[in-house]
Amino acid sequence: MIKKILDEIKLIIEDKHDLNSLDFSYYLEEYLIEHYDRMYKENPIVTELLNEELPEICAMMEPGLDDTEFKKLLKKEYEKVMKQITNKHLLN
Repeated sequence: MIKKILDEIKLIIEDKHDLNSLDFSYYLEEYLIEHYDRMYKENPIVTELLNEELPEICAMMEPGLDDTEFKKLLKKEYEKVMKQITNKHLLN
C-alpha cells in the first residue's frame, strides 16, 4: 500500500501519471484516508509521515493552487519521506 502510493506520487511529480494534478490531489487525499489503517499496520512511521503534510497540500489544490507549486510541494514531501525510509530502513 505504501509503496504503491509512493510510486504514484513519483509519477505525478514526473508528469507521468494519468491523472491531472487536481484529480490526483482528490485521489491522494482519499487514498490516505481509506487505507490509513492498513498502511499503519504496514509501517506506522511512514504512514504518519505521509499524513503529516500531504492532506493539507491536497486541500490547497481545490481553491486553485498552481500546478507547478502543487508538484513542488509534493516533491518536497516525497523526498522527505524517502530520506527517512532510506536512512532508517523503514520499508522492505
